[in-house]
Amino acid sequence: MATPIPINRARFAVDDAAAATRGMIVKRGGAEATSVTTDSRAVTTGSLFVALRGEKIDAHAFVVSALEKGAAIAVIERSRISAEEYARVGRLDGATVIEVDDALVALGDLARAHLERWRAPDKRVLAITGSAGKTTTKELAATLFGAVGPTHFTAGNLNNRVGVPFVVFGLESAHRYAVLEMGMSLRGELDAIASFARPDVSIVTNVGVAHAEGVGGREGVMHEKGAVYRALAEGGIAIVNADDAFATRAAEGTRGRVVTFGVGSAAYRLVRREARGDAGSRVVIATPARELEVTLPLPGEAAAIDLVAALAAQEAATGVSLSPDRIEAALAAVRLPGRATVSRLGGDVVILDDTYNANPASMRAALATLAEIAGGRRRVVVLGEMKELGDHAEREHDALGDAVAEAGVALAIGCGGLIGRALDRAAARGIEVVAAPSTEAAAAEAKARVRPSDAVLVKGSRSVGAERVVAALTEAWPKSAKSASSGTA
Repeated sequence: MATPIPINRARFAVDDAAAATRGMIVKRGGAEATSVTTDSRAVTTGSLFVALRGEKIDAHAFVVSALEKGAAIAVIERSRISAEEYARVGRLDGATVIEVDDALVALGDLARAHLERWRAPDKRVLAITGSAGKTTTKELAATLFGAVGPTHFTAGNLNNRVGVPFVVFGLESAHRYAVLEMGMSLRGELDAIASFARPDVSIVTNVGVAHAEGVGGREGVMHEKGAVYRALAEGGIAIVNADDAFATRAAEGTRGRVVTFGVGSAAYRLVRREARGDAGSRVVIATPARELEVTLPLPGEAAAIDLVAALAAQEAATGVSLSPDRIEAALAAVRLPGRATVSRLGGDVVILDDTYNANPASMRAALATLAEIAGGRRRVVVLGEMKELGDHAEREHDALGDAVAEAGVALAIGCGGLIGRALDRAAARGIEVVAAPSTEAAAAEAKARVRPSDAVLVKGSRSVGAERVVAALTEAWPKSAKSASSGTA
């Protein structure tokens, strides 16, 4: 589900908006804009309306109505509205129209201008991307930064060329830190985002084949993810996964100082981890200056490594070494719905809800987490297809079938599509499988086949809608008063 665009209070005078976007003022009004929006339905008096062209909707069709509703400024692309519409706009007192070459670029330009007004010597921007774990790392980093000072961070999935600017527009003078998650599905997308965000500190959690379609495989993903390192100025800091050769190579072009994290030889290192089932982990982390031990209320090694990366970024950006007690107090509030959230249903059924998205790396991390929380329980997986893998798709789904078998899964249910290849591979290795033709059918199969005390992982790419399986199981096994903790992968 798409995250709603949040309301903001980003202000722009007419000349400032034109200068930021390198646009031409074709009609000048006198009003200053008091917020930014791309949704004509959300326009209020004083809005700055940016008319974006999407695959299905061209917002230029709503420019006149946006101005009639009280928008102070409209940013439009040249020759996108008719002479009749220009005439209607000309009769609106106080309205400003700025023409630009590309409205999407202009949105980023406005975000850059707002960010530069916000910057000060003690303010920092952290950029986070990666094939898996970027949202978990973002939430953990925001929590740690928030323990140092007021922090603004990405909400939900606002991590693309439209979403990130609106996160930036939410920055206010009281904020000291901005933690920005950045996603990528198209070539050049991260370069565009990172160029207007200009981070002070950047993390690439890892580099896999997620979103490899159209960017040239893992090498292409590496180049695209490296945008957050290339955007660093001298004096910036690249937080680099020392255990991932592709992530390390992604940082080769940075002008920033490199700080490593991982489980091997790294400046910030996960020394050991004591798994505590669905209650999370007790972790020991070594930093260049100390060794600390904290409780992380999220299960799985992947989450623990994400914490190491977040801690490295927090200390690099703020210069503050938080005490273990302050770290634990901050981490206690972390919640990540749909990202390996663990809950206990009736019949002592445990659900690992990781329905937000899926790729090969996050699938393996989720299977490892399932094994960790299951203990002696029967392990069941309900899996959807991994999308956007391009030429890697068939091979990665085959490999996933091997991973399912090696994870000790007793029953695997598929939601249709290429996940059938994984099921075939798992079945060949002796795993009981049910190849349902759709997510709805998989939900029905899960309701019929899950038993008391089972541990169930539900995971698939966003478009699969695997959350419907979780809803079906929750209905079939009503929750008891006792609930397990929330976690991540």
